[in-house]
Amino acid sequence: MSSPASATIPRHATPAPAPDGGSPRPGAPSRARFVGVDIARFLAIAGMMATHLIAINAMNPAASPFEQGAAQWAQTLTSGIAAPLFAVLGGLSSVFATRRLLRDGRTGAAIGTVALRGAILILVGLLLAFVVSPVVVVLAYYGVAMILVAPLIAVRGPVLVAIAAILGLAGGPLNAAVRGGLGVVNEGGSVSFELFGADPLGALRALALTGEYPATTWVVYLLAGILVGRLLVSGSERGTLARVSAILAGAGAAVAVAAHLASTWVLGNLAVFGFAPIDGIDPEMFRTLLVSPTYGAPFSTELWAQLVATPHSGSPMDLLRTVAIACAVIGLLVLLCDRGARPGAPRPTGTGFGARALDVVRSAGAAPLTVYALHIVVTGLVLTPLFEDPSLLESGMPWWAAGTSAFALQLGGALVIGAILSATGRRGPLEAATSGIVRLAVRG
Repeated sequence: MSSPASATIPRHATPAPAPDGGSPRPGAPSRARFVGVDIARFLAIAGMMATHLIAINAMNPAASPFEQGAAQWAQTLTSGIAAPLFAVLGGLSSVFATRRLLRDGRTGAAIGTVALRGAILILVGLLLAFVVSPVVVVLAYYGVAMILVAPLIAVRGPVLVAIAAILGLAGGPLNAAVRGGLGVVNEGGSVSFELFGADPLGALRALALTGEYPATTWVVYLLAGILVGRLLVSGSERGTLARVSAILAGAGAAVAVAAHLASTWVLGNLAVFGFAPIDGIDPEMFRTLLVSPTYGAPFSTELWAQLVATPHSGSPMDLLRTVAIACAVIGLLVLLCDRGARPGAPRPTGTGFGARALDVVRSAGAAPLTVYALHIVVTGLVLTPLFEDPSLLESGMPWWAAGTSAFALQLGGALVIGAILSATGRRGPLEAATSGIVRLAVRG
């Protein structure tokens, strides 16, 4: 069995296409993908599947003890973590997609590439909103954040760090203040064409600030991803990728642990930060609420709410913890799978079972938009009838609709897609279409 460092991409994947989706430049060295990045994408999609299909049983009294335990684990390991990892990887992908354009001095084309990809994600997200589903589709939010980030794709690193820090510190309190002023907890849900037709300003407000995945928060994740992508590219070119990825993994893990411990301490000492108990609410129940996924904003503008890493809140502590986890995951996977890569040289290929299995996972991860879209459609078709007719749930949630079995089915489907793409040497259909549209626009 080949080791992860050598069991990477089969021969049909080299030479790799240019980062903008076009053909390699004549005489340019072949450049393979980062296998670890594609596997991280697969983990992000699998994590979101687990959140939607397994964690849902945490509040299902009819679920078996095993399913409820699995739901608790899924909520701990994936809720509020998988989506940020997906977003950080989006920023990283923007670096890969614009690398050649920026080196050729085509800054405008690079900005257009990122912005057009964002517009395509918005369109796909709005189309997926036609599928009635309990899952909130993230793509429209993600696309708006990409459009906002596009003008920054060529900006120097220190400036990106400063912008991300300002947004990270101010975004949470601002979001909570706006929602408090409007009297809303969350609005928009899966933003749709229908919502745009009925309330265009409300739809834009939801995408930017008051929705479940506000662009103000996702811009921070994308900027972090851009910085990580630049580090990986630089490490690959200089032959220091192993060291860069090891530092990224170690530092990310250390910061994530520190952020978690700090948040836990704040939870146990809320009075120190001026928090007054809320009448009629049990303090322990409230602490449990603070560590459960929320709807895109901190519970309050007060300091204590910004120092608690409430999942999906966009608080400074939540951002610090999730960005750090994403860095640790990406760094570790690149270290394991890509440490032997050398710039300009084809990757070694493996023919054993381990190499082929790894490439199936990699290929599935290289088609995240396709896999995610199919997951949304299938989940909507399966779960919506159950929620619309509660009598169907009298004997409990069907095994194929939610829980570990449903997760295994959909994860298996994703791997089947990966196997097909690996065997044929093709990209996911939505990824291929996106690259084709961007390539035509950029060349035009």
